[in-house]
Amino acid sequence: MQHILIANRAAIAVRAARTCRGLGLRTTALAARTDAQAAAHVAAADHEVTVDGRGLPDTYDSAERVLDAVDRSGVDTVYPGYGSLAENADFVAGLEERGVTFVGPSAAALRLAGSKAAAAEAARRIGVPVLPHATGRGRDEVLTHVRAMGLPVVLKPEFGYGGQAVRIAHTEADVERAVAGSAEGAAGTSWYIEKYLPVNQVVGVTLAVDHDGDVLPLGERESLLVADGLKLLEASPVAGVDAPVLEAMRADAALVAREFGLTNVMTVEFIVGPDRYYFLEVNGRLPLAYQMSESQLGTDSGSRPGTDLVELQLRIARGESVSAAAHPLDRTRHCLEARLFVHPQELADFPDVGTLDRFELPDVDGVAYAWSVDPARPVTYELILAQALAADTSRAAAARLVRKAVDGARVTGLRCYVEEITRRLDDEC
Repeated sequence: MQHILIANRAAIAVRAARTCRGLGLRTTALAARTDAQAAAHVAAADHEVTVDGRGLPDTYDSAERVLDAVDRSGVDTVYPGYGSLAENADFVAGLEERGVTFVGPSAAALRLAGSKAAAAEAARRIGVPVLPHATGRGRDEVLTHVRAMGLPVVLKPEFGYGGQAVRIAHTEADVERAVAGSAEGAAGTSWYIEKYLPVNQVVGVTLAVDHDGDVLPLGERESLLVADGLKLLEASPVAGVDAPVLEAMRADAALVAREFGLTNVMTVEFIVGPDRYYFLEVNGRLPLAYQMSESQLGTDSGSRPGTDLVELQLRIARGESVSAAAHPLDRTRHCLEARLFVHPQELADFPDVGTLDRFELPDVDGVAYAWSVDPARPVTYELILAQALAADTSRAAAARLVRKAVDGARVTGLRCYVEEITRRLDDEC
């Protein structure tokens, strides 16, 4: 591992380049020619390789184009960060054929985790609780399964990513609209149908697994605010779930990771109902909330910041072992992260998102930001403008810090959920 292609963009690509530099590794940045905001992550790397195309599926998320960039740049390793390419089994298979190291799970493990139906069945076989579920194609087949299961249900494209096209259906008319009105439905995609729990709490258990199957816990978090399928606000530790239940979810997350053959950093998601919890899915990649885990991880001396998860990923990818003793997790440390996602109504001309009239983030002691937007340039390819993270001795204290940061942000020209986030934070302060 000497020369890394950073197959992503924006803040995570900048972070990865800096971590690689600290390890003495050479980096090449991936840049779409149509990305007016690429300068920041290109400047952070040693070299640049460009790709043609327009839009994420045709550039940064295109297995074909990125594999071509791998061939042209002569790298020996690919670091994907988070994003759909990080879980693209076909892309990883292409790297494996080339003898190029992928910083993440194998193609076979990602193929299993990427199918919601196959993942649920694999979890069920090892005794992890799953919700009633089925798969179907087309209106009639999906309705047949829904009638057998009973409403309400959740409809998801079986191989969907990041909450795309997920719909909650309370009536058969809802089911018909979801299948008929989605581009995925029109293409005949297989739908994963799952029983819906009206009262629920989604908990993500993040962990790292090395090639010997040893597990490093990286904490749990819950979603506090979701809008338009986007997680706008997350918190850790999880509130309102009994300690024995959380411990059981941690154990089941490790079981799932081993059963699937997953390595590196990942998150196993569960849904918690009034009586028990159920497996939802596996995200076999660095979570968007990775800095929340970092803020709870110390070192042997107890100093902070402790573990760099990007560095941890690189070390696991080159065969090093993980040790919980070397990376102690402080679950009493409360973290809260807000994300200024660009509102979907602003993305009609994506990747040409628009322009920012003003973009200023206030200096708030105790708040760390992740961002790389240059407001002087056209905003392209951005789905998220910034993340604001605070850690403190209580959730209320962390919420007050994040609220001060978000409330003090001056972002005009693009809508990014500032009002919705501050209203929700008022409930936590």
